[in-house]
Formats: sequence, C-alpha cells, structure tokens
Amino acid sequence: MSISLAELTKRIKPEKTILFFGAGSSIPSGAPSVSKIMERFTENFYIEQNGYSLSEFSSIVEQSLSRREMIQSLRSLFKNLTPTGSLLNLPLYNWKNIYTTNYDTLIEQSYARKNKNLSVISSNFDFTVQKIPEATKLYKLHGTIDKDEVDGVHSRIIITENDYDLTNEYREHLYESLKIDLAGSDIIIIGYSLSDPHIKEIITKSLDINSKSHSPATVNLILYTPDENRAQLHERRGIKVAFGGLDEFFIELDKSYDPPPVSYSFTGDPLDNYPSLHPVTIDVEHQLTSTTKDASAMFNGWPASYSDIAANLTFRRTHTASICTEIEKHKALFIMVLGASGTGKSTLAKQVIYSLSQSNYKTWEHKTDHTLLADQWRQVAKTLKERNEKGVLFIDEAHNHLHEINTLADLLVADESENLTLLLVSARNQWNPRIKTPNLFKRGELFRLKGLDPVEIEELLTLVDTNPDLKPLVENNFSGFSRAERKRRLTVRCESDTFVCLKNIFASEKFDDIVLREYAALSKEHQEIYRLVAAMESSGINVHRQLVIRLLGIPAENITASLTNLVDIIHEYAISIKDGIYGWKGRHPVITDIISQYKMTDAAEYYNLFDNVIDHIVPTYDVEIRTIRQLCGLEKGIGRIPDKHVRNKLLRKMISKAPGERVPRHRLIRNLIDINELEKADTEIRLFENDFKADGPVHRFKIMLLLARADRTSGILEEDRIAILERASTYAKDVTERFKDNKDILRTYCDVGVEIFRRTKDFSVFDDAMEKLKQAEERIGDPDITSIIVYYQRLVSGLDFGGQQKLEDEIPSES
Repeated sequence: MSISLAELTKRIKPEKTILFFGAGSSIPSGAPSVSKIMERFTENFYIEQNGYSLSEFSSIVEQSLSRREMIQSLRSLFKNLTPTGSLLNLPLYNWKNIYTTNYDTLIEQSYARKNKNLSVISSNFDFTVQKIPEATKLYKLHGTIDKDEVDGVHSRIIITENDYDLTNEYREHLYESLKIDLAGSDIIIIGYSLSDPHIKEIITKSLDINSKSHSPATVNLILYTPDENRAQLHERRGIKVAFGGLDEFFIELDKSYDPPPVSYSFTGDPLDNYPSLHPVTIDVEHQLTSTTKDASAMFNGWPASYSDIAANLTFRRTHTASICTEIEKHKALFIMVLGASGTGKSTLAKQVIYSLSQSNYKTWEHKTDHTLLADQWRQVAKTLKERNEKGVLFIDEAHNHLHEINTLADLLVADESENLTLLLVSARNQWNPRIKTPNLFKRGELFRLKGLDPVEIEELLTLVDTNPDLKPLVENNFSGFSRAERKRRLTVRCESDTFVCLKNIFASEKFDDIVLREYAALSKEHQEIYRLVAAMESSGINVHRQLVIRLLGIPAENITASLTNLVDIIHEYAISIKDGIYGWKGRHPVITDIISQYKMTDAAEYYNLFDNVIDHIVPTYDVEIRTIRQLCGLEKGIGRIPDKHVRNKLLRKMISKAPGERVPRHRLIRNLIDINELEKADTEIRLFENDFKADGPVHRFKIMLLLARADRTSGILEEDRIAILERASTYAKDVTERFKDNKDILRTYCDVGVEIFRRTKDFSVFDDAMEKLKQAEERIGDPDITSIIVYYQRLVSGLDFGGQQKLEDEIPSES
C-alpha cells in the first residue's frame, strides 16, 4: 500500500534528505515535457516521430541538420522560464543535496531569489573546489540548457544517443556522489511518471547503491498519477510510494517541519551576519569554553589545543610577545610565521590567538580543509570597523590558501582596514616559492621559527618542573641531573629545527625508535591502516574515512573498531557533517613522515598507492579535489617518484578525473618540457589555451618551450637557434609587462637573457630582465626575489669570465 504525503513528510528531515527531480517538477513553471520537445522538433524540422525515444529522435535531427540548429530549437522552449509555486519554497529548507535530469535553470533561479548559496555541477569541468563550502549542491545529470559545446564551452546538453555515450563517465561520478550522499539519509524521487524511461534507471541505481550501504537510506517515490498496482510492485523492492505533486508535497512539509529562519539572531559575533563562515571557522572563544585540557595527548605529539594553552601546558615562545605587540600596536596587518615541520609554528600561533582573546580581540581560526572565503572576511573586517572592534584570523597551512589570502590581503589594504589581522602559518619550503601579493610584504611582518633558544629552554624546564600534569610524564628521564645539566642536555637535544613534542625532547632514545616500537605493537591489520594513512598524509593526500574504506575495502561497520584500536595514533574529525566526510589525521606530520620513510620505501609502492587513490577519487567533493592539487606538489605527492614519465601517467589520470583543474595540467606541461617531449608539451599548451585561456604559468611554459627548442633541436644552424631565442625574448618581454609581479616569469625572462648572452655575448636582454626583476624586488619586497637576483648575477659573472657553471644547486626553488 502507498503512504500519504503527510506520513512521508513526517518521516524525513530535510538536512538528511536528497531530492531527485524529474520533468514533472518543472512543468508547472512552464518547462516542456518530453512530448512537447519532440513536437517542437517535428514542427521545426519536418521529421516524423515514428515512435522514437527522445534520444533517438534528437540523434536523427542532429544527423539530418546540425547540432546547433537542434540546440537552438530546444532552447526556444526554455526561453523566459521563471520558477513558480512550490519551487520557490525549495531554498527555505537545508536539503542535503539535489539531483535532477532536467535541463532548465528553475532551481538555480529559486535559490538566487532567496539569496541562498547553491553549487551547480553540470559537466566534469565543474569538478573543482566549491566557491562556498557546505553549500547545497545541484547535480544536473543531463547537463544544463544554457551550456553546450555549440557555445564553445566544455559542457553538453545530454539529449542524443551520442551525448549519453560521451558523458557516461560524468554520470557515473555523479552516481558515486549519490552513493556517498545516501549513507544514513533519505532520498525522495519526485516529478517522474512511471512511463518515464529514466525512472527505472534512477530507481535501480538507488536500490543498488542502498543495498551495499552500511546505513541504508529510505527510498521514497512521489508519483503524480495514482496507481496502487504499480505502487505495490515498487514497495516489494523496498520503496515507499506516495501520490501527489510538488505543491502538495511542500504543503505537507510546511505542516510537518518549520523551515529554519532566513535571518540569524545576533549574538555579538560578527560572523552571525555571514552564516557561510560558521561551518568553516573555529570560534576560539567557544573552543575555550567547550574543550578541556589533555596533557598526555599533547605530550605524545597531538597538537596543543586552546584549552591546553589556557591551562599553561605549553612553554611560552620568544616570538609570542613580539607578534602580539605587532598586532596590538597596528604595526602589521599580516603576520607570517614560517618554519620547518615540528618547530611549533601552530602552537606559537595559538598562543598569540589565546593571548589576544584575553585582550578583547575577536579571534578565529580557519578550518584548513575548506576554502577561505575572502569576500566574506572582507565584510567581517568592515563590521569590526563599524563596531570599533579588533579581530584576528589564524590560517594554518597558509600555502594551501594563498590565492584567497592574496585576494583578501588586497581587499583589506584597498579598504584601508586596520581591524582584522591575518596570522599566517606555513612551512618555509612551501611558502617561499609561491607568488604573493606585494601587500603581504608592505603591510606584513615575517617571523622565522627555528630550534629553541636559551630563553625558551629555560621556559621549558620551568614548565616541566612546576606543572603537576606534565611533571610525572618527564621526571624519570632526567632524574638525578641538576637543572644546569638538564639545561645542557636539552640544549643539545633542541639544536635540531625539529622537536615535535615533549616526548621527543625528553626521550632517552631516538624518536624514530619510539615511533617504530609503537607501530610494532599493533596488530597486522591495524599496522596496514596506520601505514596507509601515514603514507597518504605525508604525500599531501587529504585522508578521510570514505577514502580509507574504498582503498582498503574495510567494511564500514568495522571502521569504529579500527579507530578504537588506533585511538592514540589516528584521530577522526569532521570535515563536513553535511556531506558525511570525516578526516583522519596522525598526531604530527613528523611522525607520519617517520612511518612513511620506514614502511613505504619503494617508489613503485608510492606509484601503486597514488594510482589507487586517483582511481578511487570522487571529484564531486572538495576534499578529493584538494587531494588532486596536493598530489601535484613538487616535494611531496608525485614528486616522490623520480621518473617523470611515470609521473605523467598519474597526471593524465588526474586530468581525466577533473579536467577543470589547472594544477595537474601545469605539471604535465612542465614535465613534458623537462623530458624533451616538446611536441606533446606544445599540444598540451594549445589544449589548455582552448579550455581556459593562458594563465601566468602557461605563458611561462611557452617561453620555456622556445628555450628548449633553441637548445635541444638537432640539425639546425646557430642562426636558427638565435632566431628562436629572439622570439622567446620578444614574447617574454610582452608577458612580463602583463605579469610584472610574477617572479617565476621574471626568472624565465632572465633565463632567456642568459642564453642569448651565452650565444651572442649580447647583454641587452639580460640587463632588461634584471632591471625588471630589481623593480619587482623594490615593489614587492619578497626576499625570494633577492635570492633570484643574486643567483643570476653570479651565473652571468661566471659566463662572462668563460665559466660554464650553472649553479643549479643554489637557484631558489620554483613554484
């Protein structure tokens, strides 16, 4: 028996419900039915329907005339469509996600009218990081009416048989996303008639996915035309059937469930005006009141929490007072803390944040797994200014958010904002090579963190001597020594830039041995999980529960038991509760690096791991797109595989997964130039320009390609090589005018000047390149540019005196 709409709406919670819309949901707003589309084609093209399906009929129309004419005819039916009735109420509820086979943009318009965020995915080029994290996603399985290849874009309206064949991989990715969404959720399929050819596929897919889920969803089907016999057939398959239309569904939903208020009550937090910031931001004041100290966890390598700092479980770093003074006296708008992994950068930043929170500063920390929302933080800064308040935003792993940080820094300077300070923390080797806005240097202050200085060692000794929580954990290691002797031994111990945690500092044995002994004590099953998680994390992969399940084939019901056995080793935390994504992290990057170095020693093992990870990526989720980007890293990720031919195989797989991502395409072009596959590099550049238009890195690669041709092409005359270099010089000069602050392009212009000088003894191009580099140094203030200038001056001096040394070991690293 069917159930009533009233009963169905009482069973669901919108935030845990997926909607799957068919044509019937759009027809009340004027969208055409399948029969209407076919009638229009017959009317316009004089081709009889003869019982064809829409995909068959449209294929015949396309073959008989052209795709452009067919698409124009189709679009004429969707002109001036606007949402009406219950579709306008759709954005009032926080739906988990929405799927549709409709072409129209009625859902998008409904969300825009209510000023609600919606991420729309209509082709595989939309597989990229969301502009607004945690926004509801709209997956359009058949594309969207306003984007098709006839418009010169990489999207297609999926209507013909050929369209279905070409986009099968895209739709499979969306069904993978549906598989993740369905875990512990409900799905409502609405707007389909039982004669609709798509309804059978959608129901079968949903049931198949559901049958393999550890926490299966309830599959609900709302049909406009009552048919109890067919309803019973569906119910035997485990589907709940109700009869009615979209309007009736929302009427009953309104009775059963009050939509959340559009406006937020004001609590004094500036973020209340910008609700999209709440899911991606840690409120430090709230953290201090809702978490407790944990000396043992911190001692063993887990990051210090704000509660640990408030409880005086950390020793004060020398830079803490200096940074607080810089912020409080408005000397710097941007504070940059750089250092190697394990030097205590994040703890130092948290000490600063805690100290400022006690001085009436509004303090926040950005969640590193999410996009930094520059425009919203600009508005927060304006709100702080209006209220005459001060705030600090801490951004850890800042190199992963540098594009957004550059944008926000420029906006804050343009607004003459002094009320929001950015506290940026990054590993030095990740930060230095990247392109930064000049404003970070003009209005910023840089602090470099190294090993502990004598004052910090004194602070550390005092801490462990006087703190009752820490004293029992360390006293046995140094018992019997005087304070002076303990200090002398700690000074030797802390000479290294890396000290990781108190357990390492006070240990009487090598830290590697401590970590490896801990690994050996685990069962074989849990050793393998630890090894895999450590290798992935140290390679830049964003590890999360679903990815581990996919890679290891662990039954979902066994995950909790595995985490229990790894409780002091791997920590699970929420990345997106809405999407059911839970991240896994080891205690400290240095610890996961140790496990990787000992337990994943072969480049072939890394290749197999990366290959497997890429195969299992679901590119509809931000966390997995970030994995693609971070796998492209120069030092981690595929950079661990020495053979660039092998790297290129992995890069091509990444590009196939997410063709809209630029980073893997950049890396592929650069590798092809390096291994002298110049024609392939040229082809990739042309494809990139066709897909995106050339950006800074691609302009640079075009210069590098000309340099490679001039140097490596066999069988041509010297005058031909010089002619190619002159082309490179002309192009580089033009590009440097457009990208005046791009140190990598300026560096490549210097390379052109060096090669021209080497072949012709003409200094003019090199002099022009160096002059532009020096102007950039003065304009930007990036110390990395100073290092580049010194490198090229020494290089040319050597050539000028007949030397051939290229100083490749001394050149500053590239981005």
